[in-house]
Amino acid sequence: MSHAYALIMAGGAGTRLWPLSRENRPKPMLPLVDEVRSMFQISVERLSPLFPRDHILVIANPTLSEMLHAQVPDLPAENFIAEPAGRDTAPAVGLGAIHIRHRDPNALMAVLTADHYIANEAGFRAALDAACQVAANGQIVTLGIAPDYASTGFGYIEKGSLSDTINGIAVYDLKRFVEKPDEARAEEFVKSGAYSWNSGMFIWQVNRLMDELAHHAPELSASLETLAAALGTRDYDSQLAKIWPDVERVSVDYALMEHIDTGVKIIPVEIGWSDIGNFEALYDILSEGKDNVVAGREPLVIDSKGLLIFSQRLVAAIGVEDLVIIDTEDVLLVCPRDRAQDIKQLVESLKKSEQHEYL
Repeated sequence: MSHAYALIMAGGAGTRLWPLSRENRPKPMLPLVDEVRSMFQISVERLSPLFPRDHILVIANPTLSEMLHAQVPDLPAENFIAEPAGRDTAPAVGLGAIHIRHRDPNALMAVLTADHYIANEAGFRAALDAACQVAANGQIVTLGIAPDYASTGFGYIEKGSLSDTINGIAVYDLKRFVEKPDEARAEEFVKSGAYSWNSGMFIWQVNRLMDELAHHAPELSASLETLAAALGTRDYDSQLAKIWPDVERVSVDYALMEHIDTGVKIIPVEIGWSDIGNFEALYDILSEGKDNVVAGREPLVIDSKGLLIFSQRLVAAIGVEDLVIIDTEDVLLVCPRDRAQDIKQLVESLKKSEQHEYL
């Protein structure tokens, strides 16, 4: 796969993991599922040996790019693509694509994430390898996550007929993308067995992607091609600063995937995937066989279970259950685990009251 490149999207804010995740130390930088390695370090390491280091590119804001490079110094500095401001996934993917195309006009590109958990890394690499083989024939491929419950927080993908089998991995025609459903529809989707969660991971030839952008998102395409013409020249930085503020915020799904009806495949995978969207999801990953999940100093606990505790100070708890306790230098968060998704409201409240020092 000499023409294959990986683009790791590292712009996720992770606001539901506040106060661990902050603007100056967002989710990809945190050692959430490993005592030492950050989510970003893990996502780079699990791509070996499929992608050599010089074929792994990262897109993030300029400050975060520097911090992430410090975490994985053997990634070349020029592989960190600075995005001046977040514009959702379609502009970010397009920006990565023009950089990859500049290096290799025949490149294949896998769009991946910096902050997702994958338990079965070998299974993930096998599916990614199969996806690259399919994409090499001009197809667009997405990895679909086998749903283990009726989530209303993810978009869904419906699979069609079996298209191919590569090294034992089934490849299906993609029938349609579905927006986040209500609970009743989500239960129908899971029961049917025909639907996967939308992982946001895509594999395609760069030229196919750019053709689809030109067709379905012509304004974004024109901006990207203007930037592409400046790549490798001293004008690139000034062009990027000039063009980027006016680029439309739009997702890959909305800009492209909901409109493309030919040559799109799905590989459903069961790889122990989680986007670690909140502390409840993190507890589910870490809690196997444990009464309480602890990172940092061992707490003093009596008659308490179901706790998720991150603290360098001594936390003492008596007779409590199913709580999240996050103790940082400047913030103490305590909430029931089943309210973990509401932490985003706290972050919004801090923004409204302009208490930016806590963000």
